[in-house]
This record gives sequence, C-alpha cells and structure tokens, in this order.
Amino acid sequence: MTDPSPGAAPAAPAQSAGRHAAPPSRRGRTVVAIVLGVLLVLAALLLLRSCRSEEPAEIRVVAVGDMACDPTDPEYNDGRGTEDWCRQADVSDLAVSLEPDLFLGLGDYQYELPTTAGYDEVYGPTWGRLREITRPALGNQEYKVYQANTFRSYFGDYAGEERGYWSYDKGPWHFVVLNSNCTTVVGGCGEGSPQQQWLAEDLAAHEGMCTVAYWHHPRFSNGIMGPDQRTLALWRTLMGHRVAAVLSGHEADYERFPRLDEKGRNDLTGPRQFVVGTGGQIHYHPQVGDAPWRQKLTPVDSDYVNFDTHGVLQLTLKDGSYDWEYVSIDGEVLDSGSDTC
Repeated sequence: MTDPSPGAAPAAPAQSAGRHAAPPSRRGRTVVAIVLGVLLVLAALLLLRSCRSEEPAEIRVVAVGDMACDPTDPEYNDGRGTEDWCRQADVSDLAVSLEPDLFLGLGDYQYELPTTAGYDEVYGPTWGRLREITRPALGNQEYKVYQANTFRSYFGDYAGEERGYWSYDKGPWHFVVLNSNCTTVVGGCGEGSPQQQWLAEDLAAHEGMCTVAYWHHPRFSNGIMGPDQRTLALWRTLMGHRVAAVLSGHEADYERFPRLDEKGRNDLTGPRQFVVGTGGQIHYHPQVGDAPWRQKLTPVDSDYVNFDTHGVLQLTLKDGSYDWEYVSIDGEVLDSGSDTC
C-alpha cells in the first residue's frame, strides 16, 4: 500500500459493515406520510368510480297485479285458462321474457282464497319464477288469510315489513310500498295516521331522488270499483314531495292518468297513476250498471284505458326520467310514453 502524497488530506475512515444508515429526518417522514395519504385517497376514488360504473345506466321494471287463478276454478283449465280467464302462465311468460331487474307486485297474487296449495301449484310455477326480484304490495286477497300468512310464508324475506309499508332504493330511484287495505292497516291511511306520517318522513329523508310509489287499490279509476278516496291523504303527501308515479292493481284493466292532485285535478306537480290489474286472473269491460260509484262520484278522465287485454307495464327508469310501455299478452306495445321525475 502506498503512502498518501505529501500535503494531501487524510482519507475519511470507511464505514464499518455493521453500522446502520442514519435514520431519515422528521421532514422526510412527513413527506412519506403525505405521499401515502394521497395514494390512499386516489385508490378510494378509483374504487368508488369502479363501483358506480357497475351500476346499470337504467333499471328495467315490470309491474302488474291480480294474477293467479285458484286451481279449482272452472276456468283454470289445467293451467291453460280460457280467452279472458286464468292466463297467469302466458302473462308471466311475457314478464319473464322482458328480463326485468325488478318486479313490482301490485297485490292479489293468488285467487280466490290464497292457500298454500294455490301458491305451490299455480303462482309458484308461473309468477314465482320472478320471486327473487319481486317486491310485493299487499292486496285484499292476501288478507283473506289471517295476517296474510300464506303470502308471507311464500315470499319470505321478500314480503317486506308486516305492517305492509316500507321502502327501498334501486340505483338512483327510490321505491315506496304502501298498504291500501285501510281498514286493516293499523291507524288506517288518513292524515296523521302512522302510515301517512311514516311516508312523509321517508320521502323527506330521500328528497331529490326520483320516486315511484305503489299499492293495491287505485286512488283514481274508471273501472268497476272506481276511485278509492281512502288514500287521499297518502296521495297529497306524495304530491308534496314530487313523486313521479303511482302504480296500483285491483281493477281488471289497464288505465293511465295524467299528473293529478289528490282530488283528480290536472297538476304537473302531482304523480301520474297507472292501474295495472291485468296479470292473468281476468280482464273485463264494465257494463251498464257495473259501476255504482258513478252515481256518487264524478269520473276523472284518463289518458288511456284498455279493458280488453292481459299484459304488463314495463318501466325503464333512468337518471331524471322514465319511459313506460303497456305490453299485451301478444307482445304488442299498446301504450307508451316518457316523462321526467
């Protein structure tokens, strides 16, 4: 080994192999923490964006009520039905073929007495194919059995709350299921009733969302049963929160109304009502004397009515708007349109 040159500065001592590097400064640790925090925020944003992209751009909904005949009905005809009666197999075939994301049951699923055998033999093999996407409202037929027990046994967790009114979200839309069996539901349907108060609170909590409400007995109808004034306070509450549409069954026809206030006057802030009681059990055209309500109440004009075909209502729910089609049992679109919410 040669000596260093005269006058040269002595070499720095070599770092021993066993010594650790000096720890990073406090400033260095702060920078690392900030970078990690930014990366975590970016990862969370990307995850949320990915989740949103998986939501459908639109929701396909099928809705109808008044469906399956009793297996002992003379018109049942081994499940084939007749021209006007017991067409639950054909109408449910139509509904299944539309591949909905959600099926809204508008009540009266199994006639005439909703027995377990009826659900097993008739409703189950037909409409039951949509059971897992069904969100059902209670009709009057269901209450022919104590506390609607056969309905609840069949639908299980999909039956909703025992009181018969509840809500849920699907995509950007809010859905409200109400109980129009106003002599059965605790407190009725009037102003200040538990159901009306719950409805007002629920809609206030979902302000700004497009909303569909549905129940069994139509507020407005030109069928045999006519308008049901018991739901006036519920309608007024829906109107106050700019609900887009109300769906009902009960009448054996299809009828679409314009936007109305609770008394049936045209009002663009009111909901649009669809009556869809054409799920297979029967359809019929009211004859003279069939609708005694006309002697007491003034009919409300509808935009479209069809007494002559079975079929389903198909809704395409978008962000801020919706389309509707009434599709007949033959696959023909008989009524259609669009509206904002």
